[in-house]
Amino acid sequence: MKKLLLLIPVLALAACGQKSYTYEAFYDIEGSGKAEMTLNVPGGSSQTETVDLPVKNRAMLANALGKVTLKVKSDNQVTCKLRVEKEKEISNAGKEATCEYEITEDTDN
Repeated sequence: MKKLLLLIPVLALAACGQKSYTYEAFYDIEGSGKAEMTLNVPGGSSQTETVDLPVKNRAMLANALGKVTLKVKSDNQVTCKLRVEKEKEISNAGKEATCEYEITEDTDN
């Protein structure tokens, strides 16, 4: 019986120690008119689409470690903003703006 009682806390700690490799990310694109955006997400697919600006609080899931990349091209000035989980927001502006974040083992989710 003593062996069983000692085993339960060890199993509970082992289960808590596993890190999830699913990360929630959000992005915004500020500006006016239309823009072509390309989004690359680790563990997901790459997508390109033409969007009406502004784009607010769009969500995505990254299912692996690697780089999240949002590229935006427009005839007008645009600002991209990218947030991954609890990490600091990345922002960039221009007629071609790129926001990137590298998801690593240290990324807090």
